[in-house]
Amino acid sequence: MLIYPKPGFIRIIILLTATSCYLQAQPLRKPTLYTAEVGTYLSSSIETPFWLRANQYGIVPNRSPVATFRAGLYSAYDTNRYGNGRWRDSKFDLAYGFNMVINGTQNGLSYERNVLLPEAYVKVRRGIWEVYVGRRREKFGLADSTLSSGSYAWSGNAMPVPKIQIAIPNFAPIGFTKGWLAVQGTFSHGYLDANGYILNTMLHQKSLYLRFGRQRDFMRVYAGINHQAVWGGRVADPSNIPSTVQSSGELPTGLRNYFYVVSTLYPKSDDASEYNYFDLTNRIGNHLGSVDIGTEIDLARYTLYIYRQNLFEDGSLYYLINIADGLNGIRIRKNDDNAIVKDILFEFLNTTSQGGPEFIIDDPLKRGKDDYFNHQQFRDGWAYRQHTIGTPFIPPALGPRDQYPYGIFTINNRVYVFHTGISGNLPLHGRALTNAVSYQVKLSYSHNLGTYNFPYLPARTQFSGYASIMAPLAVLGGLQFTGSIAIDSGTLYQNSVGTFLSLRKVFNAN
Repeated sequence: MLIYPKPGFIRIIILLTATSCYLQAQPLRKPTLYTAEVGTYLSSSIETPFWLRANQYGIVPNRSPVATFRAGLYSAYDTNRYGNGRWRDSKFDLAYGFNMVINGTQNGLSYERNVLLPEAYVKVRRGIWEVYVGRRREKFGLADSTLSSGSYAWSGNAMPVPKIQIAIPNFAPIGFTKGWLAVQGTFSHGYLDANGYILNTMLHQKSLYLRFGRQRDFMRVYAGINHQAVWGGRVADPSNIPSTVQSSGELPTGLRNYFYVVSTLYPKSDDASEYNYFDLTNRIGNHLGSVDIGTEIDLARYTLYIYRQNLFEDGSLYYLINIADGLNGIRIRKNDDNAIVKDILFEFLNTTSQGGPEFIIDDPLKRGKDDYFNHQQFRDGWAYRQHTIGTPFIPPALGPRDQYPYGIFTINNRVYVFHTGISGNLPLHGRALTNAVSYQVKLSYSHNLGTYNFPYLPARTQFSGYASIMAPLAVLGGLQFTGSIAIDSGTLYQNSVGTFLSLRKVFNAN
């Protein structure tokens, strides 16, 4: 019998090796940036409005009122070694970041009332390669980075997952193509909650994106894929083990099953002690992601960016039976940093097809009912700390789950979303301001159908709006004021109006 090392042991070995290699290369650099922020969330109802909490990396409680304090320190890479889109040498360079959030609320989820660490990482760069360990704010998928409703699979809606990641973080030109082809990618291993229905689950994640066209070309085409899988762990309650999990309560783990997770191949084993019918017909772990394409066109005064995310889960995309589902976006950007209207974005998200209302495993054209973000083994769903990791428009069902036969994570994953965003700068002047005032607006309308098993009858409609300004104030050596207002109106969330007000100080170390 082969004995595999524990994942925690592997993590320690990798971390110690990377740290040792770096410390031999150069000493630790002092922080280059410090931040401190104090603010408050207020709402006309007990719920914090959608756009004040969505895609905020899980740091904004679902309930109001909230007082919040945030502090961080960061050390960046040595920018003197970077220029013309590439690093000038192949020596090791280190950077790190730490961000702490303290929320004062009596009504939020239990973890939201604790001290939160949305960022705590160390990263090492050499040439085009980067390795990091810890928590770090990230988004995956071809989409706008600021105004989007959120990438389907990984939107920045949940607290960052602690992981070890090796990556080519920026598009790196492939030499023999003279820069016409560039590549970007990641490969990581993460650790999810030790709490929940399944304890000590792990995350496998990888992505690969290609860019066709040089940065200076009139047109650039992007294509790629991101893949996530939750796997491993054991059932928390040994007296309530479902038929989809072995009677021992342990889900498949070890190096052999890690290979099945990474490759997405079915396990080739009749070992009844390790696999059951569910494992052999549904793969090891809960897999999902998106296949993305995008085009960026330089129109001199404007840049046009068009993108599409095709969703996959349960194999429907392979047979193109859920091809109607996806995130579609178009962004128009004025090539002027001081423009009153700099960015305009339009998006349409559809998750209603899911390959159809039937799942017949032996019929490829009827392998539908994908039930996005739900899973019969990993009943905590595609979530981390009870926040959706993917698009926030597939929200968690935070009420009692014993009313649902599978203990499902969400009861609303069939949605149409029409979303628009606008950002720019306001030409305001005065001695109290040190620079232009920037603003951002988001407007979203969703048509929510529930799930195939639990449809909303009738469908629920929801409008969520948001407007925010950020003003640099010439007081106390320079402060940043943020004022935001959001509104929810419809039948999905409580009707409410809410605000966020904060003062932020940024200290640049000399």
